[in-house]
Amino acid sequence: MAGAAPQGLTPMRRTAIVVDAPSGLAVEALPLVEYVGEGPYLKPEAGAIMASLGEETPVPPQDIQPEEMDIALTADWLETHTHITLKRAPRAWAGLRSFVADGAPVVGFDPTAENFFWLIGQGGYGIMMAPTLARLTAALVTGTPLPPDLAAAGIDLAALRPGRF
Repeated sequence: MAGAAPQGLTPMRRTAIVVDAPSGLAVEALPLVEYVGEGPYLKPEAGAIMASLGEETPVPPQDIQPEEMDIALTADWLETHTHITLKRAPRAWAGLRSFVADGAPVVGFDPTAENFFWLIGQGGYGIMMAPTLARLTAALVTGTPLPPDLAAAGIDLAALRPGRF
């Protein structure tokens, strides 16, 4: 609608379940437990335990709902890899996360639509990346240099630019 070049944004479903913690477990003291790289994880969640397989299932854009099979697979994983036994059906939700082909966000002005700025593809990490992406966006929009700490961290603007595919 804005005449900007498509960036290949793909919506993907991720399912999570929330279960009661085993009796006597100090949930608030638990860390996030994640396998190396993308994949299953569990973490404390408001006095309970949240678990997800970390799946990225391509789906059409929609008001996403969890699939029964994803709930069952996540529950099975949790029981298999922990000492948790589910005594009742878990609460479940699904999130619609968006990615581009390389999994990195797209940040910058569109190469074809004047003054159109892209900030997409955070893939479910938007809250965690928001402070850094906000500072990066501010620098790009105002035409100022990348903040020194972001440059020192190795942020490569070419790796994030729109139209890189």
